Order: sequence, then structure tokens, then C-alpha cells
Amino acid sequence: MATVADEVAALRGTRSATLGDLITHPPFARLLAAMSVSSLGDWVGFLAVTALVAELAGGTGGAAFSVAGLMLARTLPAVLFGPIAGALVDRLDRKRIMVIADLARGAMYAAMVFIGQLWAIYALSFVIESFSLVWGPARDASLPNLVPRRQLANANSIALASTYGTLPLGGIVFTVLVGLNTLLSHAIPILEGRDQAVPLFLDAATFVFSAAMISRVPIPPSPAALTGRLDFSRIWRDVGDGIRFLREDSMASAMTAGIVVAFSAVGAVLALAPLFVVRSLGADDAAWGFMVTSFGVGIGLGMVSANQASRLVERVSLFPWSIVVAAATLFVLASMPNLALAAVVTVWLGAFCGLAWVTGYTLLQENVRDEFRGRTFASLTVLSRMGLFLSLATFPTLAGVYGTLGAGSELGIRLALASAGIAVALAGLNTRRLLKRYRLSRPQPLTLVPKLKRPPATGFFIAFEGVEGSGKGTQLRLAEEHLRAEGHDVLVTREPGGTAVGERLRELLLDPATGNLDARTEALLFAAARAQTVHSVIRPALADGKVVLCDRYVDSSLAYQGWGRGLGEQDILTLNVWGTQGLFPDLVILLHLEPERGLLRSTEAPDRMEMEGQDFHAKVADAYLRIAEEHPERIVVIEADKDQDQVFEDVRQALDKALADREDGAGARAPRPPSAAEDAPADREISPSG
Repeated sequence: MATVADEVAALRGTRSATLGDLITHPPFARLLAAMSVSSLGDWVGFLAVTALVAELAGGTGGAAFSVAGLMLARTLPAVLFGPIAGALVDRLDRKRIMVIADLARGAMYAAMVFIGQLWAIYALSFVIESFSLVWGPARDASLPNLVPRRQLANANSIALASTYGTLPLGGIVFTVLVGLNTLLSHAIPILEGRDQAVPLFLDAATFVFSAAMISRVPIPPSPAALTGRLDFSRIWRDVGDGIRFLREDSMASAMTAGIVVAFSAVGAVLALAPLFVVRSLGADDAAWGFMVTSFGVGIGLGMVSANQASRLVERVSLFPWSIVVAAATLFVLASMPNLALAAVVTVWLGAFCGLAWVTGYTLLQENVRDEFRGRTFASLTVLSRMGLFLSLATFPTLAGVYGTLGAGSELGIRLALASAGIAVALAGLNTRRLLKRYRLSRPQPLTLVPKLKRPPATGFFIAFEGVEGSGKGTQLRLAEEHLRAEGHDVLVTREPGGTAVGERLRELLLDPATGNLDARTEALLFAAARAQTVHSVIRPALADGKVVLCDRYVDSSLAYQGWGRGLGEQDILTLNVWGTQGLFPDLVILLHLEPERGLLRSTEAPDRMEMEGQDFHAKVADAYLRIAEEHPERIVVIEADKDQDQVFEDVRQALDKALADREDGAGARAPRPPSAAEDAPADREISPSG
């Protein structure tokens, strides 16, 4: 059965959140190409550098210590540089950071081909990892500005899959490239005696490719990056602000702790699985690879199913319970008698870990303000790595301790897995407790249930939207003249206004003397004026078969109050759907203009809304484009930074096409998909369950 949300989405013509739409979305497609190729190259580079340091050290003991030194060089940046990485991401241009980090990492991997000193390779590895610490949070902080909110879970699933899913392929590619290096070394002198040259050169090329892709992605700068030059004293204050934010914000701290726990569970499995497979299950060494594959398959399934799961269970509940169930599977895994059953349980364990990762990342991106996003994800990166490495060291040691205390080797390993389950379960329950506090303290969403009335089929409803000074009034007048000349009966109205009550509310809302209004008060007043206009003017005109032209409508409230004032799109939409009883325009003409250009056009004294700062109007302009992106069948975006006659030519074409579609039998509301509301009586109330 369709829910009210489904019905509203159908009335609005909202595009569904499909993976196909996401991967064909040009900005995300370029980012995905950069992530996938550079992640593959990074795994190849990691294996090549590991082999290189082992080769330079010589001897079994020396190789072991040299690899340990490499791991230390890759781990230290998280401790030493991690705290300020997030502040840099929030303070500097994120796109520039990502491009510079890619080019620098590529150059350093290529340089390793010609360096024969371990200390130099350690130093380069340290710097490479430092650049990685800013690249990852910059990507995670930018995602909410690149994809629609409904696609965040899908975007996170793909981002995590591209990062970790390329590991098996990286191993295969590395093996092939080493063989290719051997074949080519006879013909190319520079490769002779340098067994890792081709893998390292390929790794460098993948980072150059990534930089080229990122340079074409429209990543907006963070609010702090717009304030001016870099101030290192400000960076340290930002670090302090970020720590206080994580400590005081129950949502962010709960999410961060939960994701770190999920990573720690992964570390426990990776650390104990080789011992568990051989000593507890009695299998051979090859079975370790089978267990890792099972775990990887499970993680992939969990990531892919995150969006579907969130439709059944609210994310703030889904996240902690995914962690708790993952803990339960650790207990079950510890009791498995053979490899086949253990592999099945490992798939489920991976699935719940993957589900927790994606859900946690999505909740953070949805709820952490842009100014703190970089620091939050940098902290998450640092803590996740520390948790992963800590669990890799702790649980094998714990298994040994249990064994020495008399439990025996096989039982000691099982007890260590069960101990990991206890730790993860306690952390999951604590995360649930913190989120419960958040859910009790956050503003509750509206629960207004509208009666979704079927719009009159004879009229046609057109709204004009845009930032201040975009030329709506002029284009509305020209559209009226054109439509009347074509023989249409036209009614023109405006918002707020259109009725005696609406005009009085308009005066109150736009008069600078009104001063500051609470954002919710402002939203309610706009909705009240709209409800009266719909009831008294718009619905009767549509019932008479008129073409209604309206200067602003619901999308204005979504852009100005939902995004500009920060009230959130969902509450504003719910309020206005209830107030208008589900009436949406058949066509929206969005006149796109940079807000600073629009404000310069005005020759009159600014009203209360026009007096808002440039940052506010920039948010509104960006919100309009986001709304248009999600509703391409209903909203036509027209570039308004042209001569008014040129702009009107585009407007005229959009009007003529929409009206021609109706005349051809498409119906007054053809752009939206059919919904259950179409089959309902005009005044039937649709309950929340459908």
C-alpha cells in the first residue's frame, strides 16, 4: 500500500533514488571514476611498496622488520597529522585539496622506483598517508553537496565498495604487472633490476587520472573556505571546536563511535580468522582466503541493501541494531564446528558490518553541518584506523592469554571471538542509548496528514520561481500576454498575496520594519497565505479550466525556509502539502540567476528577504537547483542572465510544449507518474499506512 510520502512524491514528480540515476549523474560519475581507479592503484601501490621494502631489507628477519617499519610509517600520520586534517578540509578549498593530494601521491609513488633507501621510502609513505588523510574526509564531506539527499545511502555504498572492493582485483593486477615488468625489463633498461617499477608507475598514473576527474567535479567550497586566507592559529582553534562538537553532539559522537566499533569488529575477524580456521576448525591455510572472501561478500551485500533496509526501519534505529546483531553473529561464529557453517555465518557478519558502515556514514552526512563535516570525517578516519589496528593486535594476544590460562589453543581462539562479540555488543547498546537521547531531544517531524485531492483536470497550473531579481515579474507578464494571445483564459496571482488575507501577510513578511522573525513563524505565515490563495483563488480557477500563473509557490518555501533558514525540506514540504491539500503545479519555470547578479538588478528599496546576507541567498539559489534536479519532469530551468526577450523565448517554448502535451491527450498532470491518489475520491483522506 502507498504511504502519504509515496503519494506526495508522486504528486511532485519526485525522481526515485535508483543506482542507475546515481552513476549516470555526471558529478558523481566523475567522482566514482576517480575513487575506483585511484583505490585500485592504491592497493597495487601498497603491495608494490611492501614487496619493495622487503626486497631492500633482504633476509627473512630483515624483511619482517622492514615491513613492520612500513606499517608504522603508514599508521603514524593518523596519530600525528589526523587531528588537524579535518580542520584543513573545513578551512581550505576541498576540490583543490583533493587534486593536490592526488598529484602529490602519484609523484611520490613514481619516485619510489628510483629510491633505494628504506628511510626515504618510509618518509614518502608517511607523506602519502598524510595526503590520504585529507583526501578521504574531503570526499566524504563533499558528497552531500554533490548528490541529492535521497541518494546519499547509495553514494556511500558505492564509495565504500570502490575503496575496499578493489582489494582482490588489486592483488591480481599487481601479480600481472610484476610479470609484465619482468618481460619488459629486457627491452627497457630503466626497468632492469627494478621489479616493482611497472606497478608503481601504474599507481602513479591512476592518481593523475583521479586528479583529472576531480578537477571536473563541481565541488563547492566549505563555508569556512570562503572567509579568506589560511590562518594556522585558526586551524588549531578549529581542531578544538571539532573536538568540542564531537563531545557535545550526541548524534555525531554516537555515529562516530558506532562506525569505529564496526571497523574494530572487522579487525577482530581479520586477526583471528587465520588461527580460527586452522586450529579451531581444522582446515588448511587456503581456507583462510575462503573466509576472507565470505566476509567480503557479506560486506558488499550489506552495503548494497542499506538503502532498501532504511525504507523498512528508520536509520537511527537501523544503525545500532546492525552493530548489536553483528556482535551476535560473532558469538555464533565462535561456536561453529566446521568451515562451511563458519563461512555462512561470516557472510552475515560482513553484511551487518557493511550495513552499519553505510548507515552511519549517511546519518553523519545528513545531520552534521557542512562547517564541521571535514573535522568529523577526519576524526572518523583516524579513530577507525586506530580501532582497526588496535583490534588486530589485541584479539590475537587475548587468544594467547586464554590459551596460557588453561583454555587451550582452540578454545582460547573461540573465547577471543566471543570477547570481541561482547565488546561490540556493549558498544552497540551504548550507541543506541546515545541515539535514543538524540531522538528525544531533536525536533520531531510534523505528522500532518493531508487529504490529497485530485486536481481539476481542465485547468493548468504554472508557477514561476527564482532568486530575488531573477525577472519573475517581467516573465510572468510576458507569459500572460502570450497565453491570452493564444486564446487561453489566464489568471495571474502571487505569493504571498492573491487574497486580502494574503496581501496583509505579504506586507508583514516583507516589511523591513517587521525585523527578525523566528524561522518557524516565517514558514507558518508563508504557508497560511498559500493555503488561503489555493482555497480561494487557485483551485476555483483550475476548476473553471483557466491557466493559472503564480509568482512563487511551494518550492519557494522549500528553498528559502527549508534550506536557507535550515528548517529542513521534509517539515516544510509536509506543512505545505497539508495546507494546499497536495496541490502542485503542472509546470514550474525556474529562472536561474546567480544571487549577487539578481540583487544588483533591483532599483527599489530592498524588502526584508532581500536584506538577508549573500550566504543566505547563495543557499537559496543552490537549493532551487537541487529541487530542479530531483524533479526534472516538472521543473524547467531557464538561464535568466540574458536579455529579457531571449529569456522569454525559452519561457515561451517551455509553455507551448507543456500545453501542447496536454492538448495531445497527456492530461493536465501527465508529467507526474500515476499514483493511488488518482483513483481516490476527491476528498478521501489517505491514512499514513496507505
